[in-house]
Amino acid sequence: MQMTQETTISRSRQAVFEALKIAAPGTFDEALRRAFLAEALNLKLADLHMDSLGEMEFCIAIELSTGVTLLPSELGELSSTDAVEFRIRQALG
Repeated sequence: MQMTQETTISRSRQAVFEALKIAAPGTFDEALRRAFLAEALNLKLADLHMDSLGEMEFCIAIELSTGVTLLPSELGELSSTDAVEFRIRQALG
């Protein structure tokens, strides 16, 4: 089954959101959640203050939900949630 671009975008955005809920709990109130899922909010990963365990949890959650491997060492290069989402979309084709 071929995914449409819209499905891939929705799936990747949802994956980043779910991973952030695990790795950086307390990041989202209801308004931020709605804005993020509507693609109206791009968060800088550094602003989330994830420690090394949080970064690992984030990467594991991304891999479990999408199958895309993301290493904690890559997070410095992928400085924002939009950049992570773009990386997921690229990997999913």
